[in-house]
Amino acid sequence: MRLTWAFGLVFLLVMFLAGPAISQANSGFAPIEIRLVAQAAGSGPRLVVEGSGQTLEVEPRTLLGPADFTSVGQVEWVEGKPGFNVALTPAGAQKYERISTENVGRTLAVIAGGKILMAPKILDPVRAQGFLLTVNTEAEATQLAEKIRQAVNRSKPGG
Repeated sequence: MRLTWAFGLVFLLVMFLAGPAISQANSGFAPIEIRLVAQAAGSGPRLVVEGSGQTLEVEPRTLLGPADFTSVGQVEWVEGKPGFNVALTPAGAQKYERISTENVGRTLAVIAGGKILMAPKILDPVRAQGFLLTVNTEAEATQLAEKIRQAVNRSKPGG
């Protein structure tokens, strides 16, 4: 009985000391991924939307991950806003089409480094080999494109 009590005390001590480190890390997130923003509170992790201080709750399931992306294009101006293209693999493009078709009206979370980089709303089903991300400033677009590019490159074999 005394050994069981001692083991329990050691286990609690380890959990108490390790707990803060575990909760502070954004473990479980790929270098880049896409998830849906949660519709019901308490269904997934809350993440910071980079640059805003706002948080959004995302669903636990990753819909597109690093293996679904191939490249990030250069920043260009599109209809008065700076943006860039993100290319998908053929399998990633099929997933993206299914995701957009099944979730019109929902919001996606583009996540890199455990933070939400963008949260676009799905307006229509999309059939494409990638997608365009636009932001408000050229500096923001350049910084965001570089972050995603680094995440995609790290996810490639030998990256």
